Amino acid sequence: MSSVNIYQIGKSGLFTNRSALSTTGHNIANVNTEGYSRQRVEQATMPPSQLGNLVFGTGVKAQGIQRINDEHLTRQIANESKFQGQYEEKELALAQTENIFNEINNVGMNRLIAKFFNEFRTLGNEPESEAVRASVREHSDQLVGDFNRISRSIKDTQKNLDIRIEADVNQVNQYADKIVSLNQEIKKYELNGGEASDLRDARDLATRKLASLIDLSIATNEKGDLTISIVGVGTLLSGNFANKLSVQSTKRDLETGKPEGGLDIHLDGLVQPNITYRIKNGKLGGLVDARDSVLGKAAQRIDELAFTFSKSINEIHKQGYNLNGTTGVDFFKDLGGMQDAAEQLALSNDVKMDANNIATAMLPDAPGDNRIVQTIARLQHQRLMSGGKSTFDDHYNATVADIASVTQKNKQDLEHQNQILTQLDKLRESISGVSLDEETTNLIQFQHAFDASAKVIKVADDMLETVLNLKR
Repeated sequence: MSSVNIYQIGKSGLFTNRSALSTTGHNIANVNTEGYSRQRVEQATMPPSQLGNLVFGTGVKAQGIQRINDEHLTRQIANESKFQGQYEEKELALAQTENIFNEINNVGMNRLIAKFFNEFRTLGNEPESEAVRASVREHSDQLVGDFNRISRSIKDTQKNLDIRIEADVNQVNQYADKIVSLNQEIKKYELNGGEASDLRDARDLATRKLASLIDLSIATNEKGDLTISIVGVGTLLSGNFANKLSVQSTKRDLETGKPEGGLDIHLDGLVQPNITYRIKNGKLGGLVDARDSVLGKAAQRIDELAFTFSKSINEIHKQGYNLNGTTGVDFFKDLGGMQDAAEQLALSNDVKMDANNIATAMLPDAPGDNRIVQTIARLQHQRLMSGGKSTFDDHYNATVADIASVTQKNKQDLEHQNQILTQLDKLRESISGVSLDEETTNLIQFQHAFDASAKVIKVADDMLETVLNLKR
């Protein structure tokens, strides 16, 4: 009887250490797998056996495979990922925005505005010169071109951000579907009480990537399923069901800065499905903020500058007389309104076709009269913008400074957030990461234990053979 027990003890050691060796090999194989948590076989003694007054041990069993993971730390990493995603997306958008306003080769909006007024001062010195008039027209056309360029570039950047918004919305849906699928698989594999470690790792990784896209609240329901909600909005997924995000092209919104055709984000299942401005963090929050609050507001300020600039000059220019003896001529095309003013700004057809239509004189038949151009030149230093608070230069420079300030702050926030996540990742790695040195040591340990268990069986076999030989 005792020899049979020895067989069983040796067999239990073989099976248990084989499981431990297999798990160790699995850890080593996944040393570079993103989101993987190392696993460990939990060993326990088999139920004892009593023989008379003696209680014998009956071996070892693999009680389960434990995933080494800190659930609180996993949730904390997911929570911090939303800020990193927000700052990263804004970083890209703000870099593009800064390039729009960068003055390449010392030629930028404020220099072109200064050159524009200097040309009028030169014309004031030679009001009869056709050559100077042509120079005024040329430099005015350069300024118009820069207004047009900035406006088009802002709108192109906003369209690019909309493309990224749509792509991120699709990714949110994909990760939500993946988590729902993993919820179902985990439930199936854990029906008998075991832990589906690899599936839980995959779900944690998908949750972290989802959290980088949108501001999430994560909880586990009474059935053990993961329930994820969008903060301030509603449920994104629960158990086996996920709501879908979608995008819709909408009209311009001057209050928020959203451009014409800008995408709104909708969530199915809500009475008011438009959640665009309820998303504060994550990549989607960063993209919406960059598109509307940064680029949208910058576009409005440039439109305001173009409209006020052209209107102020036209009001004076129409009062003057040109070399052709006519008056009431616009210098710039009449914009009609502030909306899209920078994009639509252009020289009037009269000035574009004939530089002699540039008015210089206050009175007719007065070729040497320069009072109109002097009045226009003085506009450079008058506070005509922001309700009489700033000049044209001040207004433009403030716009650029605001963008630079937002960019600098976002850069600092991103660096700080990267440091936080780096520390959290290091902490997680120290708990859940695979150490090749440690796993190699475990391989040797479990191999020796396996060999020793095999030796136990061989010894038991030798003992049984000895007993059998006694009867011969």
